[in-house]
Amino acid sequence: MDPVSRQQLRPPACIPQRVVDAVQMLTRPEGPEARFATALSERRVEADAVAELLVAGRTPSMTPGDVEPVARAIAAGCLGERHLWRDLELADRKLLREVLETYFAPFAEDNYRDMRWKRFIYRRLCHWEGFAACRAPSCGECPGFEECFSPDE
Repeated sequence: MDPVSRQQLRPPACIPQRVVDAVQMLTRPEGPEARFATALSERRVEADAVAELLVAGRTPSMTPGDVEPVARAIAAGCLGERHLWRDLELADRKLLREVLETYFAPFAEDNYRDMRWKRFIYRRLCHWEGFAACRAPSCGECPGFEECFSPDE
């Protein structure tokens, strides 16, 4: 029997309640898009690029319409200054991973070294065709390289 991929095990109808609750929180009117409204107005191109990058790496069983609100919320959270899971006001980093693995499985699977999510997203964005601006450091030259892969506090 062929191995079953993660997205085949978690179709939209079978999303764990913990992830459903997190996504509802992320997409509520007072969620990240509202909290980071000023940053969004100043860095709209960047946020749109992050959301587009996430949507491009969505779980195959989901439509762009299924994932776009989640991608926009995560993109808004990327404009904060803390760890992404904290800027999104999630309980922990594991929950952020669960959300990303559910809605953006191919994208999340690329983070096989467990790099911190915001850094991973910007690193991917820097290498994405057509995107010139990049605020994340070059990992090979960064003195904090090991920090990206260390356990969370």
